[in-house]
Amino acid sequence: GVVLPDGTLQVGSCTVAVVYFRAGYSPNDYPSEAEWRARFLMEESSAIKCPSISYHLVGTKKIQQELAKP
Repeated sequence: GVVLPDGTLQVGSCTVAVVYFRAGYSPNDYPSEAEWRARFLMEESSAIKCPSISYHLVGTKKIQQELAKP
């Protein structure tokens, strides 16, 4: 895939409007640099992300631990 100058995410000849994350909640989901590059490509695009990175992070155990502190 590639991100065009206007922020459009293009994979082959298809424009991607929505990115839905079924996985990617754990570092184990990114075994090589290729997966990290793909995630960065999606995040830097203007495609709608579901969940957004904010919601994605708030669902992690470490962030929840920090938010639960007094």
